[in-house]
Amino acid sequence: MTRVLTYAEREQRKRTIVAWVLTVVFYAALFGTALLLRYLLPDSFEISNRPLIVNLVEVPQTNAGRGSPVEVRTPEPSVEKPAPPPAAAPAPKKATPAPATPPVPAATPQPSAPAQPATPRAAVEEPPAPYVPGPLAPGSRVSSSESSVALPGVGPVPWGTGSAVTIRKSEKGNSVETMLGGSSDMVGQSLYVPVYLGMPLPESLPRSIFEAIPDEIIPPSTVVTSAAARKKAFLMYYEQAGDLMRRKADIPLEVREKLWEMLEDAGYDITQADYKAGRNLNPVVIGFSVTRDRQLRGVEILQSSGDPVIDEAVLYGFRRSTFWNKSGENIQGRFVYRF
Repeated sequence: MTRVLTYAEREQRKRTIVAWVLTVVFYAALFGTALLLRYLLPDSFEISNRPLIVNLVEVPQTNAGRGSPVEVRTPEPSVEKPAPPPAAAPAPKKATPAPATPPVPAATPQPSAPAQPATPRAAVEEPPAPYVPGPLAPGSRVSSSESSVALPGVGPVPWGTGSAVTIRKSEKGNSVETMLGGSSDMVGQSLYVPVYLGMPLPESLPRSIFEAIPDEIIPPSTVVTSAAARKKAFLMYYEQAGDLMRRKADIPLEVREKLWEMLEDAGYDITQADYKAGRNLNPVVIGFSVTRDRQLRGVEILQSSGDPVIDEAVLYGFRRSTFWNKSGENIQGRFVYRF
């Protein structure tokens, strides 16, 4: 027979149940808050308080916002002003007659030097044309990745100051640096696609590399594309020439990624790829801005590698990246790719 609980026991049971319910609700709220903060505040990469934006002379700033360049005015060239007219000579005073003196013999006249022709007034120099960003000639280099960029005819131009997010990566012997003009909780990079996957492929390579192309596998053992199908696709752009495979056609940018993956899987050393072997390529510097709705705008090459084909590949790879921006303003940035 069930024992009838007393009033005190019933009240104690109610308090126990309420305490357990409140405990469960409290921990559920903590867990939900943690998930919400993790979603709203994604992880950032590397933070640096180094300067950011190139102060380009006479360049219109169309995407002004946080981290925007500081306007620099070029001093106007000085123009020689005409000399003031000579002051009027004072009226001569009446001379007082001097006492008579004995005559002095006249001195023998000395031969005078021939008169020099009057030097014409120097022509006013024309002011230098303003620098227009774009591919630069080989030889222009970034003097310091953190402080300035060298512009032809201008010299090192400092970046603006302020907090910045700096993201550094390395890939296949190359290095990548992305700087964003904002704090780490306001702006960052959400997707990065390796730039080397868009670089020009070798003109020729050993046939043994072609023969070694394996199946495309998703770990642990799912075959996505067979070796035979990958080799067939590779032969659309290469042909056999003895012990070599020679490129027979231009390879579009959007196709290069798959071919590079085949070569990498076959054991090709991408760090010694033909496009940079034995060459002294300049770092490619790209200026850009991230709008408040996370769109890339104003993407422009500020410094060329010296090879327009390489520049095109770096620009293609960079444009595949995506960024997030919660600042409510346009964020300025710089991307540097070194070989």
